Amino acid sequence: MDLLTLLRQLAGELGVRHMLPSVVISADDDPGKPSRELIELALRAASRAADIQLPHLSQRLSAPPYWPDIWPGEHYRLLTALMQVTRPRLVIEIGTATGLSALAIKDGLPESSSIVTFDIVPWRDYPDYVLRPEDFADNRLQQIVADLTNRNLAKQYAALLAEADLLFVDAAKDGSMEATILDNFSAIGLKEGALLMFDDIRMIPMFPIWRRIALPKLDLTSFGHWSGTGLVRWSQRIPWCGVTPSAGATVQA
Repeated sequence: MDLLTLLRQLAGELGVRHMLPSVVISADDDPGKPSRELIELALRAASRAADIQLPHLSQRLSAPPYWPDIWPGEHYRLLTALMQVTRPRLVIEIGTATGLSALAIKDGLPESSSIVTFDIVPWRDYPDYVLRPEDFADNRLQQIVADLTNRNLAKQYAALLAEADLLFVDAAKDGSMEATILDNFSAIGLKEGALLMFDDIRMIPMFPIWRRIALPKLDLTSFGHWSGTGLVRWSQRIPWCGVTPSAGATVQA
């Protein structure tokens, strides 16, 4: 039985709406270990997320599932909580999509803070968008249409990216785009200690890039998105990519 047939069979037996393959990988030889600071930050954010409600965001959706109401399992309440706990002055989001994540981020920001969200298409051109013109009226939310995998464009926005206290990377989820973005971050330089949040790190295309990150990192999937949520503490002093080949690795089919 091939994997796709097995997944379809399991999904039917378990009554699952959506199922994706994933893998289980040893943690002791991971090049990036969670720091005590990241663990404590995650605990504070998860605790805060338990009390957050976002009905005003769910109301923007035309039909269920109402993603902001689902936690753990979806990351919207965790995003809001992270903003409340870390109180960043500037947040950069890569991947506007429908705009729901940007709104969850904005909801948790201090009044003096702002979010700039990047995408390769204007928000009105994205299917099922939930953003409205009034969301931009106070200038605390801005969209820039640009592809940050392009090194020249990344350099164009280097000053803005270097100001960010928190960057939410929710791009193609193919691993390749994320690696290019991280290379560009290294080349232009981010703020020392900036917090990066990655979506979908448990998806198979994302496993290699997540594994290769040698910076302090923490898999926060149990309190975030069912397909994977990861936190990374950025440092220009540490190369982001570091993998030590494992001789005689055990692989169980």
